[in-house]
Amino acid sequence: MACKEQGKNKRYRIRRDDQVQILTGEHIGQTGKVTRLIRDNERVEVEVDGLKEEGKIKKHQKRSNEHPNGAILKLNPTIHVSNVMKLDRWNARPKRPNRKTEPAE
Repeated sequence: MACKEQGKNKRYRIRRDDQVQILTGEHIGQTGKVTRLIRDNERVEVEVDGLKEEGKIKKHQKRSNEHPNGAILKLNPTIHVSNVMKLDRWNARPKRPNRKTEPAE
């Protein structure tokens, strides 16, 4: 948050509608599409491919005009920016050669 206080804008490599690979957390190794950026706490909302309703985050909504009896909303997960990587960049990273070890004589 120090960047915000100094008047500098923080730049992210990830933007809305980018395909990303999730690096850590509950959904590690899965890919998804960024639906929105939350710049206040440096998080992104990711629509994970093949994520069922049980895997989504539950939010208990208070009573309001929109939800007269309250509701349990199922939302896409929000993940910290440092825990996702653009899929293009993920696929372009150098691969390690597959070395087969020979038995020592």
